[in-house]
Amino acid sequence: MTLDANTLDSLVKISQLIGIPVGIAVYGLNKRRERLDREYGTYNALDEKYGDYLKLCLDHDDLDVADVPKEHMDPLSPEQQRRELIMFSILISIMERAYLMYQDESDAVRRSQWEGWRAYIVDWSRRPNFARAAPTLSEQFDRRFSKYLRDVIKTSATGAA
Repeated sequence: MTLDANTLDSLVKISQLIGIPVGIAVYGLNKRRERLDREYGTYNALDEKYGDYLKLCLDHDDLDVADVPKEHMDPLSPEQQRRELIMFSILISIMERAYLMYQDESDAVRRSQWEGWRAYIVDWSRRPNFARAAPTLSEQFDRRFSKYLRDVIKTSATGAA
């Protein structure tokens, strides 16, 4: 069976009509998968850092640096104060990463994640020991995040958060 030039030309045009849209669809699906992989990677990295922070909290149980505040704390020694500042630096670093990754709220996933992190930052900002330490510690981080954290602490102190 031999194909004449017109039949070959028709087959080429049909394959182009089908192939180009299929190619565009495959490209779009690959880009979407890459975006979802990046979002999962961001979520996973923050989750790992947060898990590491919780382990540190267990290792430094004499400090009030865990998510659940201690009912009563004796005054801290200078060494405990130093370790508390280090712990808060780690926590602020995790908060900064969440701020930089999610605060632009460009899609539903980011909006959802940022809402949880925003509430978490507000909760911490109401803690007296964190509110005292954070403004100075945050100066070593992203300028926009540092301002955001200071504003949250200020708002939390007035009870408006």
